[in-house]
Amino acid sequence: LVICVNIVSIGVCAPAAYVIARSPRPVFGAALLFFISGMFIPTQVILVPVIFVLRALGLMSTFPGLVLFMASATVPFTIFVFTGFIRMLPASLDEAAAIDGAGPYRTLWTIILPLMKPIVATVFILNTLSVWNDFASPQLILGPGSGLYTVTTGVYASVGEYSADYTQVFPTLLLAVLPILVIFVLTQRWVMSGLAAGAVKG
Repeated sequence: LVICVNIVSIGVCAPAAYVIARSPRPVFGAALLFFISGMFIPTQVILVPVIFVLRALGLMSTFPGLVLFMASATVPFTIFVFTGFIRMLPASLDEAAAIDGAGPYRTLWTIILPLMKPIVATVFILNTLSVWNDFASPQLILGPGSGLYTVTTGVYASVGEYSADYTQVFPTLLLAVLPILVIFVLTQRWVMSGLAAGAVKG
């Protein structure tokens, strides 16, 4: 789930952030403010209308429906951080690429994106933590009858009203905590450097 969400989120937000950061037109500044405002809306607030939309699209209680919702929930933060980082990069890089015949998309994928490795790693880790620990969204979107579970909903499903299957609860709890702990310990320098880089100019 976290891999799919990050692929969709980063793949969509990188081009959008590049356009917002490089364009001087006020409409793109307003677009950035629109995305930033989405950071202040808890996902639990919009779950009910999202459920109606997914049901109308036939994506309710499906894995693609959950991926689309979770990816859209990470878009405001991802665009905000990416835009601040791209604005730090000199525009002369784009001008040099244009002189060599590279278009905007080629400039983004071959020049700008490789320079964004620290911030991409930071966003990947923070989005992973958010998606991995979310309980309400997968519980409501997937539903108990779908047979699909995340780590958090798997723990909940193992605990009944009158009894609990501890042989399933404790391994699931270990699975929920250990990978994230290992990932954060191994990549914390990327998180710190990426946040510091994106905090200079936004």
